[in-house]
Amino acid sequence: MALRRSVLLVGGDDEATQRRAITQGGADLVCLDLEDTVVPDRKPAARAQIARLLAEDIWGRTARAYRINAASTPWWRDDLLEVLRPARGRVDTVFLSKVDTPDDVRCVDEVLEQLTRELGLKHTIRMTVGIETAQALTAIDAIASASKRIESLGFAIGDLSTSLGVRVGPYLHNRALYPGDLFHFVKSRINLAAKTNGLLSLDGPWPMINDHATLAEDARWGAMLGLDGKMALAIEQVRVIHEAYRPTEAELTRARMLVQKYEEAVAQGRGHGLVNGEFIDLVTLAHARDTISRSEAPL
Repeated sequence: MALRRSVLLVGGDDEATQRRAITQGGADLVCLDLEDTVVPDRKPAARAQIARLLAEDIWGRTARAYRINAASTPWWRDDLLEVLRPARGRVDTVFLSKVDTPDDVRCVDEVLEQLTRELGLKHTIRMTVGIETAQALTAIDAIASASKRIESLGFAIGDLSTSLGVRVGPYLHNRALYPGDLFHFVKSRINLAAKTNGLLSLDGPWPMINDHATLAEDARWGAMLGLDGKMALAIEQVRVIHEAYRPTEAELTRARMLVQKYEEAVAQGRGHGLVNGEFIDLVTLAHARDTISRSEAPL
């Protein structure tokens, strides 16, 4: 599947910041925003700007994405038509905001199908669905299976906290106020729905931009839970996230040793073995190979 360790979110009407994020950010995916960061009277200009950027050959290995307004607003359809037509469909992923029901996904899917035929696109435009409300979290399994275009499910820390009544403000400044990860259940639930449907799961952004130590800790927690990547709000956060998702040298050395020992056991006619008292088998081998694979991703 696509590499999505870092998803850099950038406001939709700041072209200088957008260009810097695309050309210098180093993120696996950059998402240009048309939703909350763009006031209503600036949305038409922001659409035109995003279309121009999507069409430019400045992206390198970074995947192209932009976020549209919610299907409950009067703007979402124009967000699709007025960006994808002039950009000639040069986008990898469309981010859906504030999805509450599977029907929200299906109505976007229908317009994307229309544009795919109209523009003669050979690639599939994927969708990332933001889980931002209590209703969405409750209906997450139906939402996750609502379209074959869905690539990933994302955790929206701010909106979902508001919807659930979570006291996120004090937690952002002092994680010791809660014994563990305040969002452990939410992240695990999103990951479960994603993996059940063969999708990627994206951790929410850490809003304290300059607190790299806590960002690194939060990213490591998400990686331990099985999440595939984390959203970022600033270029400076991207490298921190990549390092958190990258195995340590000790983990990599151990993984290579386990692969070697397992292969030696197989050569001796055994499908299992012991390494320093640890049982190894095909499951161990899969984890070890995954660790090696993650180490090969670019920083």
